[in-house]
This record gives sequence, C-alpha cells and structure tokens, in this order.
Amino acid sequence: MSERWKGIITNCAILKYFALICGFCLAFGGTALADSCGTEAPYGWNIKNPPAEDRQAILDLLSRYAWTIDERNEAAFAGLFAKPKSSYYEICSTSRSILKLTLDLGPESPDDLLEQMKIIVKKLETDHLQTRHLVTNTLFNVDDTGKTVNTKSIVLVTLQDSHSPAPVLDYSADARATFVKGDDDTWRFQSLTIHADYAAGSVAAKKR
Repeated sequence: MSERWKGIITNCAILKYFALICGFCLAFGGTALADSCGTEAPYGWNIKNPPAEDRQAILDLLSRYAWTIDERNEAAFAGLFAKPKSSYYEICSTSRSILKLTLDLGPESPDDLLEQMKIIVKKLETDHLQTRHLVTNTLFNVDDTGKTVNTKSIVLVTLQDSHSPAPVLDYSADARATFVKGDDDTWRFQSLTIHADYAAGSVAAKKR
C-alpha cells in the first residue's frame, strides 16, 4: 500500500489510543483491529430472490455505497445504514478484521461510522486520490418474512492520483451484506462486510 495511506492508519490509531484511555473500548469491544470478522464469507450460496422491486432497490443501495465513498460524502454513506446502533461497516483481510465502524456511537467513540469516514475522506481529499468502487455479480437470499435480505457481491476498487494517467487496482473483495426493510419501506444496510483478498501484514490496512 502507498505511503499516502499511512496518515489514515495513524489517525485511526490515535483515536483508538484516546478511546482506550477514556474507557470507550470497554463498551465497544471487538471493533477496529479485531481478531475476527463479524460476518463470515463461506463458499456457496442458496439463491432466493426477493420481489423485483425490492431486488432493484437493494442493487441501487449497493451502487449508492460505491458512489458515496467515491464522491467522498461521508454523511450520505452513513445514511445508508439502518438504526439501531448494531448496524456496522467492516473491512477484513483474509485472516482478521481490519476495521469495524458502527452507526451512531457518537463523536467520542473511535469506532463511530460517520466520524471515521470523515477522517478517511478528508485524507483522500488532502492527497488528491480518487477511488472507484465497482460492485458486481450480486446474489440474493431473502428470509421468509421478506424484510431481511442477505447478499454477496464482488467489489473491485481502483485508485488514481492527480499525476497518473490511469488508475491502478487497489484491491478486490468478496462483499457480504445484510439489508433490512424499515417501517418506511426503505431498504438499508444492517451490516456490510468487505472481505478483501489480501493477507494481513502483506500491505498496510485499507480502510475504505
């Protein structure tokens, strides 16, 4: 991973250290740099599609996940996740969790989804880096209630700086998501786990 990403890691580490001093990690254990991922990525899939209208809404939500990161809109990104506070966004390597951010923990927490995304997108802006998240090959499995849907997708992320004529492949991933339909009939992420195809220790942690 490029040297330009070390600032992101440093900022997150500082926040984590501050949280340990203040005792916040006692309440929100198992977050950034956790030992295991909250959502597994086993092989195989039982396909059970939701109705066409719900299927399209979920595909649109996956596209919005990609666009909100690429457009550096942290507030819109956080708005894709359902309440209550158990909703989370996680990035994992092939061996462990790298980052787990949870909705609405508050600005004092080092694991708050919105606050950490602000740091990440600010670093992208400062270093003049442009990501492109491509989501494809999505498979569905809806539960019997019709209000919860699990998906798996392939994600490819490219990265380009302001001086390069072409982007480079940043990483590929197996993305696992759980969607819930709220009382307003709107689908949102209950969880989104990105299982990146690199081993921990081989590259610096990618956090977007």
